[in-house]
Amino acid sequence: MKSLRIYVDGSSLGNPGPAGIGVVVCDERENILTTHQLSLPNATNNEAEYQAVIEALKLAKHLGADEVVILSDSELIVQQLNGNYRVKSPSLFRLHEEVMNLARNFKRFSAVYIPREKNKVANQLAQKASLASSMKVQSPQRRKVKISPSILSADFRRLGEVVRELEAGGADWVHFDIIDGRFAPNITFGFPVIEALRPETSLPFDVHLMIVEPERYVERFVSAGANILTVHPEATYQLHRTISMIKEAGAMAGVVLNPATPPEFVKPILHLLDLVLVMSVDPGFSGQKFLPFVLEKVRTIRTWIDEMGLETELEIDGGVTEANAAECVAAGVTVIVSATGIFRSGKSIAEAIADLRRAAEMGLEEKQP
Repeated sequence: MKSLRIYVDGSSLGNPGPAGIGVVVCDERENILTTHQLSLPNATNNEAEYQAVIEALKLAKHLGADEVVILSDSELIVQQLNGNYRVKSPSLFRLHEEVMNLARNFKRFSAVYIPREKNKVANQLAQKASLASSMKVQSPQRRKVKISPSILSADFRRLGEVVRELEAGGADWVHFDIIDGRFAPNITFGFPVIEALRPETSLPFDVHLMIVEPERYVERFVSAGANILTVHPEATYQLHRTISMIKEAGAMAGVVLNPATPPEFVKPILHLLDLVLVMSVDPGFSGQKFLPFVLEKVRTIRTWIDEMGLETELEIDGGVTEANAAECVAAGVTVIVSATGIFRSGKSIAEAIADLRRAAEMGLEEKQP
């Protein structure tokens, strides 16, 4: 009798999505047989979790399983699948019925709740799928602007509350500036902070590595919870290999260009990148003045991205405020990083994000046909 243990996870970047699911199929000895991930255009967390179970059961049927144990870190879904909780939501009821119909294909079906940390692989797959969905650029004429607040200027005494406020306030990503005191003249934080904050939000963690030899720490940062890792070409001897390592570890990969670094550094591998980050200040400290000459570099990279038909995000970081955000977006930026513009604006986090987004989107008008 063939028995499978299947770990499932559904991740949503908003309510609704974009969302993604991750499925990890194991045999009785916990050997991984296959994995599956899928982006969903619009779904809540619970809808994504149910869809993950549906995909898991379809895989189990295809593999000829007789017994299936579903392992999920959603206690609500597990209780509903075991008949302990009623399904009240119409959308969930439909999905629940589909699960129950698929479950009839097996001699034995059960669902088990597990803590989130024991579901790491499925969770990473789900987050990667949802992030891939969120990073798709609509068109050269109408790009969605994403806001990635940098917690470098946040109150370090209450970072858990801060990231929850960022998610509630409409942030798209959370930006982490990791500085080692060697590549840039400052020392910030590392793995423990990312690990501590990862359970506090489902937002993607946008991690900017301002460190020497970043390849030494790629797996550790991804394991800690990074969804996006960006590195400087000056900090690594083999940029292509480092980008490959990031992708193999399960994260999105990007390259960062300092103000004086020419755009030609990224052109040979642009087709491999999920993100290019253009620094509009010299890295190290928040609160510096925006350097407008970098916008020519942004325009050049935007032209390459569009000519190649890529969906690569183009991010800018350093001194971006409501006063210059529209100019950045008009040049081709799709992601704005802001530290002091969010946390030292004198406004609530939600107000600061909304005002920065509103100002940035004015730059989209120049992109209309």
